[in-house]
Amino acid sequence: MLNQNVFKTPQSRDQIRSRYNGILSTFPFGQRYLDTSYGRTFVLEAGAPESPALVLLHGSCSNSAFWYPELCALSGSFRVLAVDILGEAGNSDENRLGLASEGYADWLKEVLDALSVSGAVLVGNSLGGWMAMKFAVKYPQFVSKLILVATAGLSRLNPDFLDRANKAASQDETMKVDAGVTGEAALPQEVEEFINLILWGYNPVKEELPVFSDHQLAKLTMPLLYVAGKDDAMIDTVAAAQRLKKQLPNAHVHLLENTGHMVLSALEHIIPFLSGEE
Repeated sequence: MLNQNVFKTPQSRDQIRSRYNGILSTFPFGQRYLDTSYGRTFVLEAGAPESPALVLLHGSCSNSAFWYPELCALSGSFRVLAVDILGEAGNSDENRLGLASEGYADWLKEVLDALSVSGAVLVGNSLGGWMAMKFAVKYPQFVSKLILVATAGLSRLNPDFLDRANKAASQDETMKVDAGVTGEAALPQEVEEFINLILWGYNPVKEELPVFSDHQLAKLTMPLLYVAGKDDAMIDTVAAAQRLKKQLPNAHVHLLENTGHMVLSALEHIIPFLSGEE
């Protein structure tokens, strides 16, 4: 476990968290902190405690505020738990765990134990999807369904995006939201401003996420949904979809036209999948 300064300065950390907590203050959801052996973890909670659990894991350079539509839409049927990933731009501790280790899977198991959750639907976006798969590979008995949105770990990251990211890092420049991330979607101004604030003041993970082996994918026997944009600038989603169809032929796979890395219409596929209509 590495305790790192994941924000560029203490001032940028405070500014990002202040904006984040200002947004959260307008949300009608419960908030709590959990202590784990890997670090203090922040969780948003919505829905009845007795409902089946559904866990949301956000992407890199992000936090649980971006799950607002899913928290609202799914909390009528589920106990929805949006978890701020350790070492990301949220309220959880600034501890980054080794990507090649079992750390993130074991951390999430501790989080679920602290929440008295013995099984859940896992929904992960991008980096969060990679972490959801990491957990599901190690602890498949605790995952009832797995939903992956623009998820890393099924194929290599696009070389052009990696080159841009590495160049920006080496020159201490800030990457901004562009069409490769949003596709043809138009973000509300306040959302785009918050994303760019995070990108300005946060040090993202520079290590490329490991790709899961065929042996690991074979352990994902639970119902699985994959939703991604064809125009994703970060991830080779076409290769990822092809691999899933080959390795897990029962997986539900949707590649969306005119959609980049940010999939704003994921609920259109998640809700039918969860209800068994797909």
